[in-house]
Amino acid sequence: MPTLPATTAIADTGLAADPKALSNLRAYAAKDPQGALKDAAREFETLFLDMMMKSMRTAAAGHSMLDNEGSRVFTGLLDHEFSRKLADQGGLGLANLLLKQLSQLAPKTPEADASEVKKSPNLPIRRA
Repeated sequence: MPTLPATTAIADTGLAADPKALSNLRAYAAKDPQGALKDAAREFETLFLDMMMKSMRTAAAGHSMLDNEGSRVFTGLLDHEFSRKLADQGGLGLANLLLKQLSQLAPKTPEADASEVKKSPNLPIRRA
């Protein structure tokens, strides 16, 4: 299964939950909808993997001398980076599946979308 190439919108800019990264993605989506869709799918897979790794850490939590707040913060950051790198290298293939599914719903070009609206028999279009 082919992996998604890293794009420039939010792949290199911090957390997916960052409001500034989200506004950058919106601006990028206006310029390149397909590229923004790839980035959003990859970020979704990153968040999914991050949540999965957190659940795995919680389920396998052991109490030791090294188990303190500092090590838990470091482990959380490390897991997030692992999740990001794993998603960038193809991950579970979830981003590819989302991209394939959502690409079928999105119009290919704005011109194609406009022509579909004009041909729709359900819209009451009146000519002046």
